[in-house]
Amino acid sequence: MDTVLVTGAAGRVGTAIRPHLRQRFRLRAFDLAPLEDPAANEEAVIGDLTSKRDLARALDGVDAVLHLAVAHGHQLTFEGSYGPNYLGAITLLEAVRQAGVRRFVYASSHHVLGLHRRAGFDPAALPFAPDAHYGLGKAFGELACSMYAHRYGIRTLVVRIGNADPEVADDRALRLWVSGRDLAQLFALGLSHPDIGYDVVYGVSICPQPLFVDPVAERLGYRPVDRAEDHLAAGFLPYDEMPERLGRDYVGGAYAVVELAQEEDA
Repeated sequence: MDTVLVTGAAGRVGTAIRPHLRQRFRLRAFDLAPLEDPAANEEAVIGDLTSKRDLARALDGVDAVLHLAVAHGHQLTFEGSYGPNYLGAITLLEAVRQAGVRRFVYASSHHVLGLHRRAGFDPAALPFAPDAHYGLGKAFGELACSMYAHRYGIRTLVVRIGNADPEVADDRALRLWVSGRDLAQLFALGLSHPDIGYDVVYGVSICPQPLFVDPVAERLGYRPVDRAEDHLAAGFLPYDEMPERLGRDYVGGAYAVVELAQEEDA
């Protein structure tokens, strides 16, 4: 059973996918704060992504890395994102190279394409269009992963996660929702599939009129089992009832229409 370092293991996505992944892998759960509920097949490690010493210790004896740790939110500024989303990503990749780890899975986001409109959207034919500083940092992470994968032969799967909330809040989320179980299946493919080189897939479950149709994930063997329509929130908003502030016409939703966050002057 391989040992996988999971960064951001105590976060929302990490908490959702760990119960599924630890059935196949030994997990070394890396975060700024200790896990509240480590299981028998988990080892909790406290550390900082920007610390080379912390990363070297965490990577000792690891077979693969799943990188989930991130700062996010509508109000995230570039300055607030720089440490975890830029410096943290590049420091981790270099530490992975130095440790000789040959597998890397990067949790990216649909927000790297967030400023594209939903009408006529085709992810295979469109360039990056990050909707805010969170998506911009994810785009940087993808490029950094590509550099390390192609330069050093690190087998890398980039997973552009859709909406990973426990319930589907509105019509936009309905088109790109993903369950923790399905997301864990995709991550497991990245951690073990023999044909991974540098590949980009979309983390979505079975969605009606989906924004993302993904032949690469299908080729790798991804078979989602959960349906977005089975997880509608009590207050689910259909398209016609979604207010403009939710960015109903954009792939990135509210991130695409809120004012771009800036640091206040001292």
